[in-house]
Amino acid sequence: MTDTKSWWQSRTVWVNVVATLFAMLGTFNLLPANIDQDSVVTAIMGAVAIANVVLRLTTRQPIA
Repeated sequence: MTDTKSWWQSRTVWVNVVATLFAMLGTFNLLPANIDQDSVVTAIMGAVAIANVVLRLTTRQPIA
């Protein structure tokens, strides 16, 4: 039988939670004013896409 882990132990879930927070901050213009918010959100979402692929390839335990 495969060991499982709780959802809160998943790095993939946490990467997506952080990405969602940044996306929401960018949507409501709550990121610092001295940076280009569109560029920051775009860069973060690109990094999240890559992180998701890497994390999914390295996942050894399913979420229960």
